[in-house]
Amino acid sequence: MNLKEFEGSLSSFCARYETYTKLMSDIKRLDNLIQVNEKQLNDSLIKIPFTHLYFVDGLGIFKHQTPTLLKQNRQLIIKYNQQLRKAKKLSSSLQKQLKTIRSDYLRSNSEESKAKDKLANKYLKQFWQI
Repeated sequence: MNLKEFEGSLSSFCARYETYTKLMSDIKRLDNLIQVNEKQLNDSLIKIPFTHLYFVDGLGIFKHQTPTLLKQNRQLIIKYNQQLRKAKKLSSSLQKQLKTIRSDYLRSNSEESKAKDKLANKYLKQFWQI
């Protein structure tokens, strides 16, 4: 790769990595929402003592919020699974792209290596900042 291609590859990697981090934060947010929803759902059921079983109230009727919680939980889990599939695809793609960048960097001569090193530091500096 010449320097322009290398820079384009680094730029693409950085942009896609930012997308990946946003996707992972969305997944964490969805996970928290699912946990809160499931806690509310579990609280709406009656636990049978000395077992791990639950049932609805004595009349066999769900408490009023249970059907809504079940529907919300289903929607959240579907969205979570979609985001997780996207993140897995993006992660494997990022790993392949990073391997390509690394192998090109390692194959370059000393002058190219110095120039590519400067480019890499320029683009990757944003991920090192705390």
